[in-house]
Amino acid sequence: MVPNGWRTLPLEAVVRLKRGFDLPTSKRVNGDVPVVGSAGITGWHNEVMVKGPGVVVGRAGAMGVATYVAQDFWPLNTSLFVEDFRGNDPRFIYSLLHCLDFSGYNSGAAQPMLNRNYIKAIRVVLPDRLEQRAIAEVLGALDDKIAVNEQMAETEISLGRALLGEQLQGMTSEVPLGEVADLVYGKALPAPQRRNGVTPVFGCTGQVGWHDMPLTTTGCPVVGRKGANAGHVSWMSKPGWVIDTAFYAKPVNSVITNEALYFLLDSASIDALTADSAVPGVNRNVALRHRILIPELDALRRFGDRARELLTASVQAETESRTLAELRDTLLPKLVSGQIRIKDAERAVEEVV
Repeated sequence: MVPNGWRTLPLEAVVRLKRGFDLPTSKRVNGDVPVVGSAGITGWHNEVMVKGPGVVVGRAGAMGVATYVAQDFWPLNTSLFVEDFRGNDPRFIYSLLHCLDFSGYNSGAAQPMLNRNYIKAIRVVLPDRLEQRAIAEVLGALDDKIAVNEQMAETEISLGRALLGEQLQGMTSEVPLGEVADLVYGKALPAPQRRNGVTPVFGCTGQVGWHDMPLTTTGCPVVGRKGANAGHVSWMSKPGWVIDTAFYAKPVNSVITNEALYFLLDSASIDALTADSAVPGVNRNVALRHRILIPELDALRRFGDRARELLTASVQAETESRTLAELRDTLLPKLVSGQIRIKDAERAVEEVV
């Protein structure tokens, strides 16, 4: 049922879409103008093609993926951009396009392709501009808080790296990584075999899902073993399951905490050890022989306490961001379709923001 005051219109009456513009990587000049492709920002340039704020939708490849751009930008020809919002709120239009299912409008063969002429007749429901703005503000408040939390989480990690860097300016030793940590192979756990639970599942790219039973007994660093992220180091904050595309690391010296070990491995350039093959990978024996710098033990002990504080704060910020993102993703389709109204959404947001 369409809410009172909302209208049902074809998409072409709500926005006018236009194909983006070609800009090969070789012709880009370093600048502060985002280059936006089918799945979001893909680079930067020094020339503006479209004034912001704007909305871009994936045309080729990541078909139908919507991106909001707050500043002036260059939309690539793999995308469609909103040339005319027809008086509608850009942030609301982004949310509306984000919720549309374009999968039935694929006109491509070798790769997914979205033709703007095929989608202009899609029927959408539209509130007045005032309610559009209110919806955009509710969702924007969540997005802003998520962005702040993500920045906080990254800041804590950056502080840890800086503190370790300071310790490495003092008395240090160069030792094989194997004298600092053991790298234990993860164990396969295909997605269909994972059961609902609160145990994080980690792979070479970081967390990839959830399960109901841990493989490790503590939180620990996880090191990518094979794939594009081989050598990448991530932090698993509690006992979890590490799959076979990664190692989990265990300190071999009681002075070294798991938290301190995370930063030591993060600074060890393990990604430079990847073998040159079709599927990049880190050989365990090569990694354990790899020589790294460590501070003297008293300094390392003190650093471990600080590393624990920083990682705890980072994980708390990430956890809150995940909760906020889940709320946003729940509210978004209901708000833009009129299933729930602004006051109900504002109450839900006030409980967590």
